[in-house]
Amino acid sequence: MKVYANAFAAGRAAPGAVVAVGKFDGLHRGHAALLRLAARRAAALGALLLVATFDPSPEAFFDRDAHAPIQTRAQLLAGLESLGADAALFLPFTRRLVCQAPRAFARDVLGRALKAAEVCVGSDFCFGEDRAGRVPHLREFGREYGFAVRAAPLVRVGGRKVSSSEIRRLLAAGRRREAERLLGRALPS
Repeated sequence: MKVYANAFAAGRAAPGAVVAVGKFDGLHRGHAALLRLAARRAAALGALLLVATFDPSPEAFFDRDAHAPIQTRAQLLAGLESLGADAALFLPFTRRLVCQAPRAFARDVLGRALKAAEVCVGSDFCFGEDRAGRVPHLREFGREYGFAVRAAPLVRVGGRKVSSSEIRRLLAAGRRREAERLLGRALPS
């Protein structure tokens, strides 16, 4: 799998890709559902599947002490590849990106740099300054900048929303089995 740290380089290597955007911390059942959707769309379009995530994670950027990664980068890349990703982009999560308006992110990163054909996100996806951008905004911007948008529904297990935050909370409380149910796999010992 190709790995990029620059959106323009990724866009030159995979123009017209289906781009799955998210934190993908833990690569849990919700992430897997999103990536399966993106892989189906990539296959239907005859396009590559590029996964765009952030480095460092937003949580680590804002509070380095509070964030404990659920998996290593090597584990993440192996998981992404097993779910059909052709390439991964680790967007530098910087103050500039944090302060970027939602429209500018859609235009500059997804449209201009990545040249996305489609963008797949979770239905609760937030982006841009103050997390002000939501899926309806992304759809609007996509029409303007030349990409379609698909949103994967939230995944629940036992009535509980699957999220990295919830998995981290369960692990901190010593509830490993419950965390593993949300992840959809056993954690390494």
